[in-house]
Amino acid sequence: MKHWLLLICLFFCLLVLPASGATISQPDQTALLEYARAAMISRLEKRPAPSPPAITIGNQRACFVTFFVKRQVMACFGSFTPRHATLFDEISDNIRLALKNDSRATRLTPELARSASIQITFPGQPQPISDWRQVDPQHEGLLVEASDGRGVAIVPGEARTAQYAWRSALQRLGLNERSSGIRLYRFKAEYIRGQE
Repeated sequence: MKHWLLLICLFFCLLVLPASGATISQPDQTALLEYARAAMISRLEKRPAPSPPAITIGNQRACFVTFFVKRQVMACFGSFTPRHATLFDEISDNIRLALKNDSRATRLTPELARSASIQITFPGQPQPISDWRQVDPQHEGLLVEASDGRGVAIVPGEARTAQYAWRSALQRLGLNERSSGIRLYRFKAEYIRGQE
């Protein structure tokens, strides 16, 4: 009897775990993704920010917020340590900073934001590596830092190959493969994602 109860509990636990391993229920995932979309659209349309959803997951947590249109990243920003008291404030501020700092976001319109796929990534702490080839871009992120301290993070799922992640980060930093002082890190991450 105990064996069957354990199997039933395991089955129900698996129902609320997305492929990435995040432990956020499906309704809460949907609410967070809808909130991110509403926050982006309100910023693009210069309207007041939306109210946070009525869910209990609003505790302090670092994240990256990424908007994709047909698998192409249109805007992404985030951090490895939380900067705000709630996850909702973190998501909203990452969207503000993506529009301010990510040059790709200049192409984002309210219409594109309404149809975009959104990913919210919860990163682990970056670990130093010696070569970009050590990263599995479907399950790990790549952080590339320039000698002046500027950095670009490529979250899991943003690049199909490690080489693309590496080159994309270099390009966004204005560097090339022979630039000196480049530091590389990989990071594990959980994420939730809504499809286009």
